[in-house]
Amino acid sequence: MNIVFLDIDGVVNTPLLDTEPFDLIHGKTKKDGFYYGLAFPTDKKLYNRQAIMLLNKLCMECNAKIVISSTWKVLGIPYLKELLVNSGLLESIEVIDVTPHDDFRLTRGEEIQEYLDNHLEVENYVILDDEERMLPNQQDHFVKINYYVGISIPDYEHAKQIFNKTLDKDYELKREK
Repeated sequence: MNIVFLDIDGVVNTPLLDTEPFDLIHGKTKKDGFYYGLAFPTDKKLYNRQAIMLLNKLCMECNAKIVISSTWKVLGIPYLKELLVNSGLLESIEVIDVTPHDDFRLTRGEEIQEYLDNHLEVENYVILDDEERMLPNQQDHFVKINYYVGISIPDYEHAKQIFNKTLDKDYELKREK
């Protein structure tokens, strides 16, 4: 099974800037004639549609399922799935779980490692996050996302390459037999 460990803020929820007010319930301020905003969970929608489209493409092409590693995981899988679908995630893409959390005493990398240790069916994974709190053994699976941009085309290509490395190795092993 292929897994995308997905952070929310800075990955698929990025800051907005416009001259017009946003349709946000919270998270908007006006400064210097511009509106600044960031979607909150109560908005039930994220505002980086391009990042969501690239996440769709990655999950479809690499047959990957999503595990939420964001602090938003406390909202629960049904709510997060609804929020992502409202933002453009294809309903066919599975949001299967969240990483464990213990009052936020573990780093993101430690939470992901605990998840992997308890889910041996995971064959390959990609971590999409804007913060570098990963363990050394996770660096080859980590795609550092620019907080202000979200998932970009180069990030998508990097993540796809991570998934394809294992697929290529499996292919080579089968060819040798």
